[in-house]
Amino acid sequence: MKISLIYLPQPPYLIRNKVPAWVEGDVTRVRQILANLVSNAIKFTKQGEVFVSVNAKPLPDEQVKLLFSVHDTGIGIPEDKMDRLFKEFSQVDSSTTRQYGGTGLGLAICKRLCELMGGKICVESEVDKGTIFYFTLPTVETVAQEPPLVPRVELQGKHVLVVDDNATHRRILNHQLQSFNCVAYPMRSGQKALNWLNQGHHCDVAILDRCMPELDGIQLANAIRRFPQRQNLPLILLSTLEDSEKSEEETKKRFQAFISKPIKQTHLLNTLTYVLIGEERKEISAPSTRQIDSNLAKRLPLRILIAEDDIINQKIGVLILDKMGYTAEVAANGLEVLNALQRQTYDIIFMDLHMPEMDGFMATEAIMKEYPASVRPKVIAMTASASQGDREKCFLVGMNDFLTKPMHWHKLQAVLEKWGNG
Repeated sequence: MKISLIYLPQPPYLIRNKVPAWVEGDVTRVRQILANLVSNAIKFTKQGEVFVSVNAKPLPDEQVKLLFSVHDTGIGIPEDKMDRLFKEFSQVDSSTTRQYGGTGLGLAICKRLCELMGGKICVESEVDKGTIFYFTLPTVETVAQEPPLVPRVELQGKHVLVVDDNATHRRILNHQLQSFNCVAYPMRSGQKALNWLNQGHHCDVAILDRCMPELDGIQLANAIRRFPQRQNLPLILLSTLEDSEKSEEETKKRFQAFISKPIKQTHLLNTLTYVLIGEERKEISAPSTRQIDSNLAKRLPLRILIAEDDIINQKIGVLILDKMGYTAEVAANGLEVLNALQRQTYDIIFMDLHMPEMDGFMATEAIMKEYPASVRPKVIAMTASASQGDREKCFLVGMNDFLTKPMHWHKLQAVLEKWGNG
């Protein structure tokens, strides 16, 4: 598997230099663990951030131990409740399910998957300050299946000003720029950056965060251009995907390039190569030829229900389907599914297996008894657990297909194309 992190919504992440580009391992299960931990971290973090990092430690016989960590600044976990975390269908307290949703099964699955792959999982937490989940996996480094990420010689020694009020993003950019043999100058505010530039320090390119207090990236760019000696300083705008359309307009006026968060190392290298050398580098990983079909709902008009108790997964599913042109409805448990079916018909139900009050198995059994095949919706199972036993049980109760979490657009699109024609 390749060491990369893919998740929606995707938190900032840092892959340390010691981590091999390719190792032997079960990428699907690693993604399941990360998706579950990140989803929990986002769910319990109303303010602050979620941050993922990967490090490596060499072991005997050419083995490598990977150390993953998922750090949040959320509500934290009381010390006397830690022993409940990895038990099936267990929550830290009874109010958690009511306020945040979930069944408490996810962490038990993470623990089981880690152990099956020869690893371990543990947690550190402090109430009202946040939580860090760690898990380790023994792996073996394998021959790279694609060219290594090698920066051009011309980038070595380039001075890069980084302006971002977020300490985590500054740390990530500083680490990545140092791996390119660039000299990074991280600043936490636009005013500090202006003072630094006014002192006459050498700078080859500046990376400016779009959203900062007092002086944002656009205002900072305007201020930089007022320095006579900085008229031609290349500027790169750092922004979120939500601001991408607006940011693209700004890049045409003030910036030479745009980088979206979370900061991908290959994208950063490609951008610096283009801005400083004038040469566009090809992406290291060849992009998929498939794209999300924004007209799928016109080709296959379907009424879709998402049965999922996790709020984050609900939002992800609705967002993906919206990009395909669908307006999906949501149910938080099996009872809500049955109530929704009494109000109207659906063509497809994406059914989470583990939900409170009535799970996906019980809801599907009720649907099979209540509705004849001619009017019955197609039921697609969704779960973080992907064992053969789960698959067999799904088909035994009458489900039509099976999807593993995390949800990805290409999986959902494939299922809709498969079952959308009746």
